[in-house]
Amino acid sequence: MDIKEDPHRRLVRCFVDAEESISIDETTEIAKSIQNSGLLDEYYPDGASLEVTTIGLSEPLEQPFQYRKNVGRMLNLTYDKNGNQKHTEAELVGFSDGILYLKNKYKGQFQLVLENILQAKVIVQFN
Repeated sequence: MDIKEDPHRRLVRCFVDAEESISIDETTEIAKSIQNSGLLDEYYPDGASLEVTTIGLSEPLEQPFQYRKNVGRMLNLTYDKNGNQKHTEAELVGFSDGILYLKNKYKGQFQLVLENILQAKVIVQFN
């Protein structure tokens, strides 16, 4: 999903995500593949630390599969409505064909088109 480098600390962090949960074994396999590819040696001839991790809940949703994966969760949404930036919190009750099906106590059930979403983050809830 993303790569962040800290050249001063010689640290490379790779963030991964998938429609299904990613296991620690899978992140280990990804790390081994990157290390065996020679790319780290090419860009960091003096060595670098590699970290492969899954996307955290604090990161915004970017890909359609991430919306499908988070159906049933509350989202903090910033979206464009007729050229104006709007904000709401709502439960994602469905996602299909680029449309978010949402509900909250203020609007009831409503829809937003994915292309109008400026930022969406999962709201962590503890029951």
